[in-house]
Amino acid sequence: LYAEYGKQWYQRRVRVAALAATGDNRALTIQVAMSHLMFNIFGIMVFYPIPWMRQIPLSMAKCLGNTTANYRWFAVIYLILMFFVLPLSLILLSFNVILLYTVLGVVLFTILSIVIITAIQRRRPAWLPSWLRNWKFLPRPLRSMDPYDRIITGRFGCFQKNVGQPPVDFVMTDVKAVA
Repeated sequence: LYAEYGKQWYQRRVRVAALAATGDNRALTIQVAMSHLMFNIFGIMVFYPIPWMRQIPLSMAKCLGNTTANYRWFAVIYLILMFFVLPLSLILLSFNVILLYTVLGVVLFTILSIVIITAIQRRRPAWLPSWLRNWKFLPRPLRSMDPYDRIITGRFGCFQKNVGQPPVDFVMTDVKAVA
């Protein structure tokens, strides 16, 4: 059922891309639609076969959902950063390949370091020096969104929280596939 639905969905996507193209752009639009298809197929091949790998995108989605529920402005900032600022930055950095690789290397090293330190903090905190057993050594804006929340909700009233309600934490339940 899922495979048939996915096939139909991608066929429609390719058809819409082909209809949107005019003249010489037709081959390029079909190429873009097919690259989307291959990207999604490879994503399924990586995350679906191994059961514990399925939890990675689910836990990431849960984290984004909880953050958005607690900080209403986060969704807008996330969309602006991920769909405008990050691609534009990568396009601009691609003009200088050495700078691009340097920036990407620093960003990946930072992310990897944070993931490793957080994992050690949770599982084996005794392995770390006392000052690194939690993130309190960092300035508050680097470890909490509350300073940003005060600034953004102070300037834009549409992002105000409901006063008196506790922060939202969604509980992830097992999703059963319906055949």
